[in-house]
Amino acid sequence: MPVRLPTPSRSGSGLSYLIAQSYRCLSYPRQARTSFLTLSTHTFSSSKAWKLKSRHSTAMAGLFQLLHMRCSPPNDPQDISFSGKVVLLTGATSGLGFEAAIKILNLGADRLIIGSRDIERGKAARMEIERATHRPNTIKVWELEMSSFQSVKSFTDRVNAELPRLDIALLNAGIWNAAYNQSAEGWEETLQVNTLSTSLLALLLIPKLRRSATATEPAHLSVVSSQKFVRVKAETLQTDDLLLPHLNQQVNFNGPKQYSISKLLLEFMVKKIAGLSRNEDGSHPLIVNTVSPGFCASGLGRQYNQWYEKCFMWLFTKLLARTSEEGSRSLVSATVQGVESQGKCWYSDTYVNESRALTTGPHAEELQEKVWAEVIAVLEEEAPEVSIISRGVYQGV
Repeated sequence: MPVRLPTPSRSGSGLSYLIAQSYRCLSYPRQARTSFLTLSTHTFSSSKAWKLKSRHSTAMAGLFQLLHMRCSPPNDPQDISFSGKVVLLTGATSGLGFEAAIKILNLGADRLIIGSRDIERGKAARMEIERATHRPNTIKVWELEMSSFQSVKSFTDRVNAELPRLDIALLNAGIWNAAYNQSAEGWEETLQVNTLSTSLLALLLIPKLRRSATATEPAHLSVVSSQKFVRVKAETLQTDDLLLPHLNQQVNFNGPKQYSISKLLLEFMVKKIAGLSRNEDGSHPLIVNTVSPGFCASGLGRQYNQWYEKCFMWLFTKLLARTSEEGSRSLVSATVQGVESQGKCWYSDTYVNESRALTTGPHAEELQEKVWAEVIAVLEEEAPEVSIISRGVYQGV
């Protein structure tokens, strides 16, 4: 039976209007929410609040997009099977990764390898996941510190030595720093973890993934990104010198912007890696994509720890964030997408529109080649085999 939607009121400020519409939206069945949100957005667009300063208008438009996302979570991938699969998952001790691990085991994975920087915390997560899924002795917890190149190398060495096959790699570990922090490697930590180490891990896993594929079952490499990469402006990347050293300087650091930039650079890397995944005969033994779970309740912004920051984040998350379980649906479904997803970003059961992103347009290829060359130059110093893998000729072990 169709749901009759009331006409949204124009009264009140933009924020109060948003709060009211948030709770009203969540009370409707899912199939009615999109219609209600469209009507709400149109109403607000014609209101006086929308016609204030353009920056305010843009911010409110962004909030309505978050509201739309909150009320329209992705489908839960219950109709797929990971039976017989060996899956590797990073960032699984809490939040999205933890929920994704539960889904992966419930969908029948034979073995799940969790990379964790804190082994004890990883073991505690393993106990909870196995208890929740009734799948004892299925998970292995291996040490992985993403702010260390050596740890990434040791982890992939163990993958090659101890796993007879690897069918799916879901790289979920990432950070969002409020303040400038430098890793032991000398890199700003967001740049190190989200771009450099994640790219190194992805590259070093390629040979094992390719060798695990069959003619009918390609392997999958899915990397967690963020649709925020679409909003990065070209001027934030302008420099007469090398890009990575420029972004590594404390004077150029801004937490939210650095997070978005790190994900943009990651998108460039993954698109190039996807290009290495096709055989000369046109077949695809490895599907490589990224996935954006959207704004979700997680520990990603835990470094914002002032009382007023915590209060704001609590309210903002309560109103507009998906749950970790809802966000994990996209992570899991990304790992079963077909060749059409090669090099794309999976988001809410479709793909991110990159028409306004720096990953498309007249200068996209030039920028991508610049990012690729600089990142590969850094990684080659840490792992010489990257030089061969990055040319698509290394078969590994």
